[in-house]
Amino acid sequence: SSTANTLYTLDKDLAVVGKIENLAKDESVQSVRFDGDIGYFVTFRQVDPLFAVDLSNPAYPRVLDALKIPGFSEYLHVFKDNLLLGIGYNADEDSGGLQGVKLSMFDTTNKANVKEISKANVDASWTIVGSNHKAILVDGEKNLIAFPADSSYFIYRYTADKGFTLAAKVSMTADLSSWNLRGLFIGDYFYVLGDSGLTIISLNDFAVVGSVKLGA
Repeated sequence: SSTANTLYTLDKDLAVVGKIENLAKDESVQSVRFDGDIGYFVTFRQVDPLFAVDLSNPAYPRVLDALKIPGFSEYLHVFKDNLLLGIGYNADEDSGGLQGVKLSMFDTTNKANVKEISKANVDASWTIVGSNHKAILVDGEKNLIAFPADSSYFIYRYTADKGFTLAAKVSMTADLSSWNLRGLFIGDYFYVLGDSGLTIISLNDFAVVGSVKLGA
């Protein structure tokens, strides 16, 4: 048997007014993000087609582009104007086997020609981000991309000339599960909270400046 994906647009009464059928046959949807009149979604089987869809006319949605790259983005986030962040996994192009966590930055200036302009391999095999959006912190103004993966908490930055750079990696091996790791910033400090305690990081140089252990 074979499967396919369909995009529907609905009116206020949830009646179908437009659709695109037979998209990405035998692939499954991994992530979706809306940005104004454009919808982005990722499907995966062995490679990652990132679709850009024009939704400006709900009765006639249309695919503008389908970028195919190895792996897939399990989470999408608008980082800044014309920049779309993807977090997911590398994958073998032949077998589809996963090969670790991956960051991607897409240039969406031309919606009909979306490009992956930067990527980074994260030193981790798994992240909860794709299953729980509350686990990730993305702030384009502060230039922060922070999330848990395996038993660590990662903080990345992004610039056009250098791409992704790792600003901090906090080991949280004492925690019961990275499912529960959360990060936030207040003023000039970043806080990573887990089951075992709180780690405080300076946003000036990303050095650990303190920690608090939590007991039962």
